[in-house]
Parts: sequence; C-alpha cells; structure tokens
Amino acid sequence: MQGLVLMALLLTEHHPSHWEMSCPEWNKNRIEILSDENLDSDAKEYLIDYFYSKVSGDCEPFIIGRK
Repeated sequence: MQGLVLMALLLTEHHPSHWEMSCPEWNKNRIEILSDENLDSDAKEYLIDYFYSKVSGDCEPFIIGRK
C-alpha cells in the first residue's frame, strides 16, 4: 500500500488530481492491489477503479490465473 501512495505522489504534477497512468502501469498496480491481504474487497475495487480512471485510452486487464 505504501508503494501505491509513493507512486501516486511521484506521478502527480501541479494539481494532485491531474495525472495519468499507462495501461501496463495500471495492470501492474491492479495485480499488486489484488494480492494485498491488508485490503478488503471494497478497498481493492475502489483503488483499481480509481487508478483505471487515470489511464488514457483503451486498456484491457491482464488475465491472472491458470489457463
């Protein structure tokens, strides 16, 4: 979780709500959020959706798990 906060701080520009994230960055963070045992399912969903709102363009989530 601290890593996500640090990443958000590093990606900000002048205004804290004006920053973007690439699709690969979002997918990486999504996997990190999903594997964080300290977050409940609502917190995970909120963070994933919030970070997705910062992705410019189309972005498909990586498929996680077995084939």
